[in-house]
Amino acid sequence: MKQKIWPILLIAILLFIPLGFIQNQINYETVADNLQTNLVLMPGEAGDMVLAGFKGIAADLLWINVENYWHRGEHFKMIPLFYMVTLLQPHWILAWSLGGWHMAYNVPAGVKNIQGKYYWYQQGIQFLKKGVSYNSSRYDLYFETGWTYYNKGEDYSNAVKYLKQAVIYPGPDYVKDVLAHAYEKDGHINQAIKEWKKLLHTDFKGVAKRMIYDLNTRGWATP
Repeated sequence: MKQKIWPILLIAILLFIPLGFIQNQINYETVADNLQTNLVLMPGEAGDMVLAGFKGIAADLLWINVENYWHRGEHFKMIPLFYMVTLLQPHWILAWSLGGWHMAYNVPAGVKNIQGKYYWYQQGIQFLKKGVSYNSSRYDLYFETGWTYYNKGEDYSNAVKYLKQAVIYPGPDYVKDVLAHAYEKDGHINQAIKEWKKLLHTDFKGVAKRMIYDLNTRGWATP
């Protein structure tokens, strides 16, 4: 039993001691140009043991701290953990999704200046895009990126770009719903109608009928 425990303890030491150092170097009220670079540094790449098959254990240990910081409201301390967890487990959708949402929504809420709020919104977007690059054959992170552009940034052109990619892959019908809204907001009424028609045989049938009618009769629709 002791032989099995020692590798885990070693990973914890390799990860958490440098992590504390990184967090202490961050001025959380200041937008630093090289912040992302500093956060993704893995001390010694967490040692040969992580690369030899302990990545899952290391990611789980880090995720426990994500949850602890979340419950304590220490949101900024979660940021380096998201980078480290996704470095260890790049196909873990939840880590990318939660990290991107946290950076784009939660962190800006605690920043006072407009430039800082926009900076963190962009950090969330970039984090989600990086997640897409590792998970490009699934709808999830295309949708999360498109939704963040749509809902947080009101950037409907980029929202359409990512939501169009999301609907290529199997996923829930609400992805098509958001794409239809994004097309309308971006001024592509005919394309929005086409997307709504695809939802006429789904649970969104009632909404789709109303949207198609409104778009055909007055050129805009009420959600």
